[in-house]
Amino acid sequence: MIVLNLDCKITGIFIGDAESVMGDEISEKVRVEMNRHFCDMLQTAFALKGDWALVLANQAKSEQSVRTLSRDNDEPLVNADGTPRTAVHLALDARKMLRIQIMCRYLLLDEIQVAEPLVLAIIDSLQYPDAYICRRCTKLCHRIIETVAWSDQYTDILGNRLFSILVRAIVTEPKWMIGIEWDLINLIRDIYCRIVLGQTLLSGGQGSGMEHPFDVVTGQFEQAKTVNNPLHGGGLLCKPSSLPRQILSSLPGITIEMVREMENSMTVKRSLKDQKDVLRDLLRLSAEKLKTSETQDNIFGMFSRATESESLLSQNARKPIVSDLPEKLITYTMLKRAEDIENKFEFESLDDFL
Repeated sequence: MIVLNLDCKITGIFIGDAESVMGDEISEKVRVEMNRHFCDMLQTAFALKGDWALVLANQAKSEQSVRTLSRDNDEPLVNADGTPRTAVHLALDARKMLRIQIMCRYLLLDEIQVAEPLVLAIIDSLQYPDAYICRRCTKLCHRIIETVAWSDQYTDILGNRLFSILVRAIVTEPKWMIGIEWDLINLIRDIYCRIVLGQTLLSGGQGSGMEHPFDVVTGQFEQAKTVNNPLHGGGLLCKPSSLPRQILSSLPGITIEMVREMENSMTVKRSLKDQKDVLRDLLRLSAEKLKTSETQDNIFGMFSRATESESLLSQNARKPIVSDLPEKLITYTMLKRAEDIENKFEFESLDDFL
């Protein structure tokens, strides 16, 4: 029997005569499974999984066909998953698209009693030591950011609480997070672009940063035209916030001048790869500084820091495993031929010349 409180947390499990160790293992297993199902349910509600996600995939496929002009008029219509697509599907997709937009707005903007605990639960789930949960929560956070980043009510939640959790996770490099670091860095980029730099991105934090005009008189950015359509990129915070900048400058080994230089680089180079690399390089400085001051005596297993070979931040700093090829390539045949020539002219006495 499982007892749940209002926060959907396991408060007790009654398992008969099982030992305490077994009871802890069962409790943890149930907790993990419940969190995973909770993330899957939210993904379905935000059109990141299931039938609604197929609608967005069909839309993306149609837009791609229009841009590339690759579709033949006689070619039969198919869904993104390869199933046949008819005129009925077109009407259903239009209806589902409206439902997706209404559901997303209701969960995050219309009802504060629903939005606040939901958003905080998703953000806190990023700290749960399970890569499955963390990876799905990053997708949910992207949908949250592109939907509500323009609202002042969410500035502290996104720019302070969520941003600090992401930065701490990257800098401390726990082992359980190996393989999803780029997802977290892309989430950091999404926040920084929208509420500090005045840039919008495509849905899911993809694409290059799209700059918006800045009014020096009012000190605000021009709002994006897609502010009410998060599925096409969403909006940005018109009056930029300094919260993410303060968090970065408070990290060990990071100064405000370094943060300013990072912002200038992200303004000049707005591609997805360039901006993520700039953020990774800055966070690596803090991680290396932190390594010298921390001890691993009381931290073991998945909570310990990733080794240098496992660390994403240390990729560019590591020495290459394969050394560079010499300018002049020397093969085995060339060495053998040189050895034969050398042996040919070896002699022990003057009789060798006779």
